[in-house]
Amino acid sequence: MSFNFTATLSSMVHGLCYALVSVVFIFLAKKLDDWRTKDFDDDRHIDDGNVAVGLRRAGLYLGIAIGMTGALSGDSAGFGNDMLYLLADGVVITGCLFLSRFINDCIMMGNMDNDRECVKVFILGDGRTTVGNTALGMVEAGMYIATGFILSGSMSGGGGSFFQSLASALVFFILGQVVLLIFGLVYELITPFHVRDEIKQNNPAAGIGLAGILVALGIILKGSLAGPFTGWVNDITGFFIYTVFGMILLLGFSVLVDRFLLPTTNIATEIKEDKNVAALVVVQATIIALALIIAHAI
Repeated sequence: MSFNFTATLSSMVHGLCYALVSVVFIFLAKKLDDWRTKDFDDDRHIDDGNVAVGLRRAGLYLGIAIGMTGALSGDSAGFGNDMLYLLADGVVITGCLFLSRFINDCIMMGNMDNDRECVKVFILGDGRTTVGNTALGMVEAGMYIATGFILSGSMSGGGGSFFQSLASALVFFILGQVVLLIFGLVYELITPFHVRDEIKQNNPAAGIGLAGILVALGIILKGSLAGPFTGWVNDITGFFIYTVFGMILLLGFSVLVDRFLLPTTNIATEIKEDKNVAALVVVQATIIALALIIAHAI
């Protein structure tokens, strides 16, 4: 088979255009968030080393990029149509992520004000001060990323009309937010300490614990949603089956990871007493790795 230079060049140019559209939506999200938090300067806080603000912004940008990967998948309908669909999908993805932030602020972290917490001054154990609730920034970033995976799965594949695809994204965004909130509640109930109190006290290990498990669930839900549209009943039924399956697997694997990766201690001790960020990074990275495997196996 001979190399088709013209077709390859055309494909590269189209790919560059799609990438530029995605970058435009990331920039748009930045401007919208700047406007939303106009009471304080996010860029200045990031320049000053405010990790909480940096994390929530990073999660927003990653959520958009992950969601756009779903919009970019599937068969081409022609470059012009693909660009129009991508623009429409980008608007939906951006809007859904800002709704996700609102849901996280008002329900997931309902006893806190995310914006205020992320610029609040905290006194550390050694007397030093730090600005921004890093733990809360991690949870918000985790919610953005998990939502991005859900949107990516709901927008990938084919089998339905363009409007069915948009409706599917919105329906599964709502269902996905409900699932993430329920799982956050379940995680709180089975944990032998008050997770949200630890996050309010700026315990970064607690933030990593909750954020990591949300991202892992988002990955599994993406796996259940990816593929062609087969009808509302089939798709919603499959979503709920994989939701229950994913929750059980993640909770089960959390117990196994706790036992085998932390043989001399446990996750609860590392979070509550030791505030051990290193241990939680390893544990949650392992759970996310398992979620990636599960998502590609189902």
